[in-house]
Amino acid sequence: MKSQYLITLCFVLTLPFPLSSTTNSYESSCHKKKFPALYVFGDSLIDCGNNNHLPSGGADYLPYGIDFMGGNTPTGRATNGKTVADFLAMHLGLPFVHPYLDLTNHQRNKIRTGINYASGGSGILPDTNNVTSLTLDKQIKFFHRTVKHNLHKMFNEKEKMEKHLSESLFFVSTGVNDYFHNGTFRGNKNLSLFLLNEFTLRIQRIYDLGARKFFVNNIPPAGCFPSKAIRERPRGNCDEKINKAISFYNRRLPEVLHELQSLLPGFSFVHADLFGFFKELRETGKSYGIVETWKPCCPNTIYGDLQCHPNTVPCPNRDTHLFWDEHPTQIVNQIYARLCFIEGTICKSSDLKLI
Repeated sequence: MKSQYLITLCFVLTLPFPLSSTTNSYESSCHKKKFPALYVFGDSLIDCGNNNHLPSGGADYLPYGIDFMGGNTPTGRATNGKTVADFLAMHLGLPFVHPYLDLTNHQRNKIRTGINYASGGSGILPDTNNVTSLTLDKQIKFFHRTVKHNLHKMFNEKEKMEKHLSESLFFVSTGVNDYFHNGTFRGNKNLSLFLLNEFTLRIQRIYDLGARKFFVNNIPPAGCFPSKAIRERPRGNCDEKINKAISFYNRRLPEVLHELQSLLPGFSFVHADLFGFFKELRETGKSYGIVETWKPCCPNTIYGDLQCHPNTVPCPNRDTHLFWDEHPTQIVNQIYARLCFIEGTICKSSDLKLI
């Protein structure tokens, strides 16, 4: 297991922006952990290396990771540095969560602080990029194995394992890839309603395996991604047809979460407005030092490539860009973390507090 995953990071997001992406710019303030573990499900926004172990491959080459943990450390994260899941772990005083497929079974038997099952390209539906990614169903299947075969060995009493799971935090960020098929947008109202229903069923399955506390992102505005914005006129505008379909899903997601809370004993959640955060940052990015709000730092991805080409030379100052490729830069993930975990402006809670 790589050394950076063995270090427990405990930070509070208190320093002003703009911040350097090449250093840990948080004021250290270790505190008692409120959550014993962080379990992560979703897509490339929070994949930290699972796709490295798939035939399709992951972001395990430079320039990915150019600013991660001191620099030039590609791990499979689809950005220049840390993901939102990394900042969440830091905020909770937990180690970075290790990718499931990167662990041996012996290592899985010893990890009590959480595992990341997320996979780039995956979605809510089982047919979304199911050849090149771990579908959400597969991710839940791996979590089931974790509970049955690994956590069961760590906790000698069923009640202790159930307590561990009920007190842990489950981060779920998925859905954007379901709106595209072979790169073509396929979104409409009926698809959004279907996705909401399918998402509900999968959250219930995670709940049935012992989860009680959920942190849920809504879907980002894919119409503003660089590969879409370059096709608009004037160039750089968002494709609002795509965003409108996604907005229909996002408006109803909080209702779905509240319904789950009313039906499932002990269910609590934090809902994050990732969509609104991206849209707002396009307008107010300069206040954080972000002056380029649609062109990606990795230049080849603006024309539709899904990933940076190996050894591509990225922009010299990543802190001035909203996008790395089709994904946010580390500085944007850091701003998200502050606005959600500290200021609470983009995250709304039922009765679950992250601090």
